[in-house]
Amino acid sequence: MINDCLAPAEFDPRPAVSEFSNHRSLIINHKWVALCAALALALPGFAAPEPSPVTNKPLNAAPGTFRFAILPDRTGGNRPGVFEGAIAKLNLLQPEFVVATGDLIDGYTTDPKVWTAQWAEFDGLVNRLEMPFHYVPGNHDISNPLMLEAWKERHGSPWSSFVHQNVLFLLLDTEDRPFGGLGAEQIAWVKQTLTANTGVRWTIVVMHRALWRQSNQAGFEQVRAALADRAFTVFASHDHVYLKSSVDGRDAYVLATAGGISPLRGVDFGEFDHVTWVTMKPDGPHVANLALDGILPDDVVTEATQSRVRALRDGNWLRLVPTVHDAPTFAHLTVPLEIRNPTEYPLYVRGSLVAGAGLAFSPASIDRQVAPRQTLTLPLELVSLGAPASIHGVNEAGRSVTLDGTYDVNGKQLTLPASASLHLDWDHAVPMASAPIVLDGDLAEWPAALFTAVEQPMFISEDWDWQGPDDGRFRFAVQQRDGRVFVAVETTDDRVITSANRDELQDKLMLVLRTSAGTTKVEGYAGTKTDTLAVRATPTGLVAEFSFPLPAGEQSFHLNLGWQDHDRPENTKPSVLWWRDPRIAEFGGFTLP
Repeated sequence: MINDCLAPAEFDPRPAVSEFSNHRSLIINHKWVALCAALALALPGFAAPEPSPVTNKPLNAAPGTFRFAILPDRTGGNRPGVFEGAIAKLNLLQPEFVVATGDLIDGYTTDPKVWTAQWAEFDGLVNRLEMPFHYVPGNHDISNPLMLEAWKERHGSPWSSFVHQNVLFLLLDTEDRPFGGLGAEQIAWVKQTLTANTGVRWTIVVMHRALWRQSNQAGFEQVRAALADRAFTVFASHDHVYLKSSVDGRDAYVLATAGGISPLRGVDFGEFDHVTWVTMKPDGPHVANLALDGILPDDVVTEATQSRVRALRDGNWLRLVPTVHDAPTFAHLTVPLEIRNPTEYPLYVRGSLVAGAGLAFSPASIDRQVAPRQTLTLPLELVSLGAPASIHGVNEAGRSVTLDGTYDVNGKQLTLPASASLHLDWDHAVPMASAPIVLDGDLAEWPAALFTAVEQPMFISEDWDWQGPDDGRFRFAVQQRDGRVFVAVETTDDRVITSANRDELQDKLMLVLRTSAGTTKVEGYAGTKTDTLAVRATPTGLVAEFSFPLPAGEQSFHLNLGWQDHDRPENTKPSVLWWRDPRIAEFGGFTLP
């Protein structure tokens, strides 16, 4: 009989005679199996299976548990391959769905062909996901009204909601006001949505900008009030640095990057690529950060540590004070070095002071502790090791100093270098023109020796779009005659973009004049011809002549020159190159001898 029990069952191809006979056969077979099992247990060598060794924790699968992933910024300086890698890893992890926090494409364009290609590329990436992907807009995605309409055509409303396992998800549009925020219509929709979902167990808010961290919360304060009586968690990004924060006692997270621009100085500084993994359980969300090369807790940077981490990350604690010398060259001059500790903890600063070829600092090194909330100012002597050094040459060389700053953070020494640029100037003399100057955009009457060549502007707004002197540079000269001051400017550009419509983005020159009468800003577009300004376009750039009088009896003024270098028609944020840093009021001084 045992052999019969152990013999494999034979398949009978004949159809069952009837439902009853088939059911009767099944009963007989069940009895036969039971008898065989009893005999097996009674014989030597046969035993019941032992329970597996396991701790006495309940199975981690409570009703209502689910898992989803959140992707932080891809763009704002996209690093190819990073986001693609995150998509592949999410398919391995298999969340139930994925939510974005915005900045999905580069955007900042008014060209439909450009944004259509960018969206096609992005949609191709997220369509590789094996689970649903929820779109949330960032400033790069709907950076102007045309891109907003394109979003609506592709994705519908820029704000939306859904409920999953009795958890409400609010996906908000933080570009609903100029410079970021929530508009009245969206706020009303949020309130209606919350009212219609009073019975949910939790609310998850996902948006691009961390509006709760702004002094002007731009409408989010009304959302906070509407959320006050319920359990909620907030996720945002935009800043490209990680922070665990809070909103009215509830957890709120600012995520880092999944390919967006970042120095990637490490987890301790909140600069890393990751996806955020959320396990929704009956007691609320459990958050972990899956670095694309590891797994991290949710408190890598918190409100308690942020001030020290941010001070090191920003590097603003170090500053060389802009210095005005009395001549265009120097054998030695004093440059104050400021070390400002913005935190409640001691800052340790050390390192060598390297001035670059032909120059030296005295002292040559620093090793100091700066007390909390204190500023230490040290006079540095900048010495030319040979002939007197040219201030213009020093500025064009982009000299700087770099020192290490260190804070103790939770028993760990966190150190990052900070750099401070060396910015110098002198009081510029305005020579007398040897002949009358005609404002016609022709610089033939201007002596070449008077021109200052600017290849390394002291300040650039939107500097990410400028690729160096081969991309664009300019030169200028200043003269006086017949009670007026004249300024000549010529740009050298790899691509010249001009238009008769001044509302269109294009190359243009800017002159900022400051006298006792106030500050005047003049913009020069190609084709302009007035009594005080002439601008013309050439195949290689713009050529301009400006003229202005000084207030009666005044012999000095401050001047700055800027050039908007617009190289890509689809770009809505071109670089602006400035001769002097507009934030340094002392720079750009001129005197009539």
